[in-house]
Amino acid sequence: MNTLMDKVLDRLVPKATASADTSFYKYCGGCGYIEIFDAVGRLKRLCHVVGGTSSCGPCNTFDIGC
Repeated sequence: MNTLMDKVLDRLVPKATASADTSFYKYCGGCGYIEIFDAVGRLKRLCHVVGGTSSCGPCNTFDIGC
């Protein structure tokens, strides 16, 4: 009886996937003086991984210090 119910559940409920959606920062270059911010640091961009596909936005976030 359990095997019949297991087969029915397998048909009705999709299996879970192991891929996770996440976000992370990626540095755009080396450390240096950024005139716009009048400070020493690095520019970074926010990247996302959704469904196994990754993409990154523009380099518009500033991280002070090196």
